Amino acid sequence: MTASRSDVPDEQARLVDEKWSQYPCTVLELIAPGAPRIDLRRPLGDRERAILREHGLDLPFAIFTAENPWGENAEDEPTPAAEDAAERRNSARRERLEEELRGADVRFVRCDGVAPDGDYREHGVAALLDKAAALATARRYRQLAIFWYDGRDFWLVGALADRPPMRLPG
Repeated sequence: MTASRSDVPDEQARLVDEKWSQYPCTVLELIAPGAPRIDLRRPLGDRERAILREHGLDLPFAIFTAENPWGENAEDEPTPAAEDAAERRNSARRERLEEELRGADVRFVRCDGVAPDGDYREHGVAALLDKAAALATARRYRQLAIFWYDGRDFWLVGALADRPPMRLPG
């Protein structure tokens, strides 16, 4: 089930709107030698497609995380102790997601979403799942959206966020 503006509190709807507007500004960083990066603010070119191919990501795949459910960032917690507790929960969710994917024999590559200025990082995976399975997994981990690579372009696709898919760059 997806959340729409009518069935979440106003503050949650505001947070969804704010987070949705930030997704297209993401820089993807593969956790691999050389830390190759793909800036989703720019059209994909030969270099970016070569990076994906080199890491076995030339077929359709999804990028998502288990961290920060509903877009509620650990960094926004009111105290350092609360932030540390949220980071520990994020780490446990991340480990659980990776164990789940390994247990299902899903090929994945660690892939973080990073703010262009580097001030924010969310640890995730690029997983060779079909779109329906990726969205179901993202929803189980209470994620607003996934990035979907269709073999040619990246898309922002709502998981819990009730938004139409958006081809990137937008």
